[in-house]
Amino acid sequence: MLSLARTSQARAAATAKAKVRVAAACRGVGTQAPWKQRGESQKQRQRQPQRDTETEETQTQTQYRPQSRRIQAKEAAALGGPQQTATSAARYWPKLETPKHAKRFTYHDLDGAEENGPVSVAWTDKFLFVEDPATENGRRTLKPATLRDSCACPRCRDTSSGQKTFSSVEIPVEIGLEHVKPTKKGLEIKFLNDIPRFVENGQEHVMVLPWESVDLSLKRKGMEDVRLPRKRSVLRRTGVVYWDRETIAQQVRRIDYAEFMKDNSEAFWDVIIDICRFGLVYLKNVPRDEESIVRITTRIANIRETFYGRTFDVRAKPNAENVAYTSGYLGLHQDLLYLDPPPMIQVLHCMDNSCPGGESLFSDGERVGRLLWPFITRHRMAPLAEHHVPYQYGKNGYHYFSSRYVLDGNTAGFSNVYWSPPFQGKYLSPVKDIRQWIEPARIFASLINDKEAIHEHKMEPGDCVLFDNLRVLHGRNAFDVSAQGGGSRWLRGAYIAAEDFLSRAAHIPKGMAEKYRGEQPWTPGLAQHRLKQSAWHEDVVRMVKELDPGVEA
Repeated sequence: MLSLARTSQARAAATAKAKVRVAAACRGVGTQAPWKQRGESQKQRQRQPQRDTETEETQTQTQYRPQSRRIQAKEAAALGGPQQTATSAARYWPKLETPKHAKRFTYHDLDGAEENGPVSVAWTDKFLFVEDPATENGRRTLKPATLRDSCACPRCRDTSSGQKTFSSVEIPVEIGLEHVKPTKKGLEIKFLNDIPRFVENGQEHVMVLPWESVDLSLKRKGMEDVRLPRKRSVLRRTGVVYWDRETIAQQVRRIDYAEFMKDNSEAFWDVIIDICRFGLVYLKNVPRDEESIVRITTRIANIRETFYGRTFDVRAKPNAENVAYTSGYLGLHQDLLYLDPPPMIQVLHCMDNSCPGGESLFSDGERVGRLLWPFITRHRMAPLAEHHVPYQYGKNGYHYFSSRYVLDGNTAGFSNVYWSPPFQGKYLSPVKDIRQWIEPARIFASLINDKEAIHEHKMEPGDCVLFDNLRVLHGRNAFDVSAQGGGSRWLRGAYIAAEDFLSRAAHIPKGMAEKYRGEQPWTPGLAQHRLKQSAWHEDVVRMVKELDPGVEA
């Protein structure tokens, strides 16, 4: 028995030592020493006096430790501005040397855009090489299979629907290039070993690679120059204005409903543009009709139906399933963060608002998010981008759940803000310690709720507000329907999904989107730079320093 006990003890000791070795190895993989994260050199670390081991262990147990890889990425983004991340083109278009036997020509469209210089083209049966002679290392190697898959000729794309008439898997892997020649529209390409049914019975198949695609390959144009239903692509054209109470009071527009509803009207596009630029716009003189909310919303895009229905009514009622359906104060928030994704656009049409109170409140959440973003690399501010906040709805047979960071982003920088205290759910595991999150979250709350940040407006019957739910936080003051003289408050609402709104915004006529923006296209880096130069930045630095005195402006 004694021998068995000793053997058991020896095994336990060996197991413990193995776990220690594995833990040490894990700590060395994909992580970075804390002093390196803070920019402190190892020599400086070695010069520091030895700390009490017990004290260090105690601090380690209570100190918030952010995910190092995410923090390092955010630190790089915050310090370096917009990051030049490796694109798929850079990874998959190797700059192969052009073979000496390749056929070559140089094309320059003298009647085309002035900024587009000549293009050097070479090809073999296996590769198509395009090169900008004015740019070092500007050569790109294009593959026949990818080119064939991109063909948009009438035989490959249905002329009515625009859909492909073939499957990518029909392309022979041994496909090659037979001939390439320049035309006004692009490079005309004939393939070797093409899809059999396209060349059977002596048929000929030729594709044209547009010069725009060549320019994109050579990085003469970026994806942001292409009209895509993507937020960054749209905002690049319209520009963005970040605002506080004074700014929005001077610039927010109230556009006539009848003009907005006209076909091909400039007023319609002004509404779309203002949603992109400010995240907020009003319509006036809207008919007091329950179907007005449907006409306004569907004038832009399809309605995003939710469990509240195709449309919804915001008014006080007993046993309300949503705090918005009460008469109490409703703090700044975003709707439906427990859905994935939440709707982008919210439309609210005022039917009645005759009781005391009930003023609508709006605050530019993205402005605050971008102002705070450079500081999330500090460990005291990091929980804003590292701590998952739960959002949940569970009532009347519905159950939705999602968790989000207050500030979200990636190596390219800030991307989203999420804040909705009234609709937070319970933590699935109560062992999580939220104390380190509370203090930076208070800073965020203080900035969005500052009286100088809030746009307050008491809507009147006939008013309709359209706003970006993913950017602008909204709320309302309490109202009293039992006050002397009675009165009521009734808003009709609907939502639009991001993909549907951006699909419409991508079609803003050329010239209209840019006329308010100015000459310089909007970029996230430009936004961060301008915010850093603003008076708002000084206020943010002051508040962050109160929490973390070591922070630098």
